[in-house]
Amino acid sequence: MLYPVLQFNPKPDHPARVLATDLDGTFIPLPENSDNRDALSTFYQAQAQHQMGLVYATGRHLDSTLAAMQEHGLPLPDWIVCDVGTSIYHCQNSDYLPFAPYQDFLTERTYGIDRAAVESVLHPIDGLVLQAPERQQRFKISYVTAARDVESLATLASQYLANAGLPYACLASLNPFHPEGLVDVLPLGTSKASALIWLASHADFTPDDVIFAGDSGNDLAALTCGFRAIVVANAAAGLADRVAEALAARGLSRQLFRASLPATSGVLQGCRHFQLLPPPP
Repeated sequence: MLYPVLQFNPKPDHPARVLATDLDGTFIPLPENSDNRDALSTFYQAQAQHQMGLVYATGRHLDSTLAAMQEHGLPLPDWIVCDVGTSIYHCQNSDYLPFAPYQDFLTERTYGIDRAAVESVLHPIDGLVLQAPERQQRFKISYVTAARDVESLATLASQYLANAGLPYACLASLNPFHPEGLVDVLPLGTSKASALIWLASHADFTPDDVIFAGDSGNDLAALTCGFRAIVVANAAAGLADRVAEALAARGLSRQLFRASLPATSGVLQGCRHFQLLPPPP
């Protein structure tokens, strides 16, 4: 059974209240970029003045996300969507706790099938190597491959899973820090987009409240599902065009802002464009 790509139809002129953002290459300031650091200070001030809600949506696992927050001095978000949409954590007294209703939802979606069954089906595929234990989660089975083989191996693994009748599929990407391919095996239909839309239906905000900012292919679903979308200037080649094409096909071109500045500064540009934050003084 395949789940459709999750989308929603945004309400025209609904005011934005929440920034949901990718981290690496997007919200995290680029090295030695003073404008990015200044933009981050603006976000700190806006959050302190209760001008915006804040959600991080990242492929990182929780410990890695918390380490990045500390290393780069990022503001504390209300929610963290981790592990490419397979984990959600809620901030309670400055601590991040798993959001149990989402774990229950994914358990139901995967019919209680555990990760051992998935690993067993994929074990015969040469070139798929399980990543370190800290990169594994209950609903995310992660492999490393040679960079040149990542797309073909992800396709092959998806075929194995479908033939076995398992409700999982593969997401292929390239490691931005090392020359290798990454294959994440996720419950069918799971992505940053699906997790954010689900969260916005179970938290104190709605999908229409959300602006999403991203820079790479694994942000594509969230950038095109209906949220107001910010593509930062340092985004992967062609990403903004792909987002523009997808949104235009649904009559939603106004939902896209192509930032002229990179990373944190571009996110700030977009937040001002969509009137989540006021213009500069």
